[in-house]
Amino acid sequence: MPTAAPPVTRPAVFARLYSLGLAVLILVGFGLRLYLLDQYPFREDEAIYSFWALHFWHVDPMFLTVWPDKPPVFLGLLAATFRLFGFTQASGRWLNILLSTATIPIVAVTARYLWDRRTALVVALAFSLSPFAISFAPTVYTDPLLVFAGSLALYLALTDRAFWAGLWLGLAIMTKQQGLLYLPLVLGLLLHHHLVNVKSLRSMLRPVGGFLAGLGAVVLPILYWDSLRWAVAPSPWDLSVRNYGALAVAPVLQWPQRLAAWMDLGWYLTASWWVWTVLGILLAWKLLQRDAAAQRRNWDLKSLLAPFPLMLFWSLGFCLLHEVSTVQIWDRYVLPLAPMLALMIGWLVNRIHPLLSARGFVLLLLVGTLCLLPPALLATTGQWPIGADHGDYTGLTDALTWLTHEQSQHVVLYHRLLGWQYRFYLYNQVAAGDYELRWFPSAVYLADNATKAPLQRKFFLQPSWSPMRDLKMHLAVRGLTLTARQHFGKFTLYEIKQLPQPFCTWCSCAPHNPWTTLKFASDQSMMSRQ
Repeated sequence: MPTAAPPVTRPAVFARLYSLGLAVLILVGFGLRLYLLDQYPFREDEAIYSFWALHFWHVDPMFLTVWPDKPPVFLGLLAATFRLFGFTQASGRWLNILLSTATIPIVAVTARYLWDRRTALVVALAFSLSPFAISFAPTVYTDPLLVFAGSLALYLALTDRAFWAGLWLGLAIMTKQQGLLYLPLVLGLLLHHHLVNVKSLRSMLRPVGGFLAGLGAVVLPILYWDSLRWAVAPSPWDLSVRNYGALAVAPVLQWPQRLAAWMDLGWYLTASWWVWTVLGILLAWKLLQRDAAAQRRNWDLKSLLAPFPLMLFWSLGFCLLHEVSTVQIWDRYVLPLAPMLALMIGWLVNRIHPLLSARGFVLLLLVGTLCLLPPALLATTGQWPIGADHGDYTGLTDALTWLTHEQSQHVVLYHRLLGWQYRFYLYNQVAAGDYELRWFPSAVYLADNATKAPLQRKFFLQPSWSPMRDLKMHLAVRGLTLTARQHFGKFTLYEIKQLPQPFCTWCSCAPHNPWTTLKFASDQSMMSRQ
């Protein structure tokens, strides 16, 4: 007689529902991040990184002639992405879309380790619908890889996998210099139980040794590669200080202004006053329900060194560092707080859902989805002023495509603000010598330089948001004219031409006649004698 199948237990059903729910949230997050894949052209930094990646792959793997101010991990991955998917702007954005989507299960398993499966689903929901994460996914910035590697390093440290935590932290640091900010948190999570219950020095050194081995496996080879360039090219670490300034304490009088600017950017972590209000109410309710004895019991050393308090203190320190220092106030620098906010939401929900039934928890998920979905959809369509371009460069790629079809060789293209975009979109034409890019600081400089390329066709692409004043006048003084060839979105393509000259007999083109040359020389000789 065949034996009956064992009944499916409730934990097994919960596990299946958790896996199914997490898969659905990953697919939803992927879809939301995919919409802007090829909607807008690259901004300056996106074009810079893409050009560096192409240069690294095709021309100069040592970066001896082109000097990036970022470590090479992201640039190498971006170069491989172009090689795999093709040389297009959409290909470059695939990398960060996949990385941002892959961060969803990482924060989910972190929450599951800290709390339970229910909380993990809430955290996955919060991050998959994060307006900040959605806005920066379809970009070619270094920050999504930084957050992916840093979040994975945190989870590996939390689960006491020292070598792999060090390796992924090394990848974060070699992606962008800000990866160093993850170092104290990764070490704290790796050593939190050792710091509270120190049994022996050997037990302390074991995870530290594994961590340093993993960190060195990434950092040391790249530092050696960098050292081979120092006789010719500066290190990315030196260039970052030159380009962005050394980290220093900002003047105290600037702190209120900086705080307002950072809070304005941080608001887009949820992009909803409803969400921020609900989170504030829940946090206040959780803090007020504690009595004095519970507070004393929860603020001992063991509690302070627990994983979530460490993450909370790190997040507060991250905000404080950016507030009081001279760090540039750029939206991308806020992205590491997106997974931390998702985990904080999970912590608050974890304190509530034991009071809820299964139906109550499902209702809580639905309410959370309704609150988070509208700002997420606005981020998907590029309605928030964070992330990539949202319309300023509309028409740029159309203009360059039209130009390369109409005139494929012997072209001088002048630029003042679009040089990095030209280096990427016209990479093959510039490499073949068909296009020459010339930078100009002013209209006078452009007009003077245009007279020095009489045999080449000369073009200038002007954005509507940065008109060049008095250019026609300066060109006319030098016998040149500016002719509008075509309008593309927010750009107008101009061609610089010679002004028509009056007819003259001596300058007309005619076959060479040796007798005419001889008569001219004789006349000149007679005039000199007179």
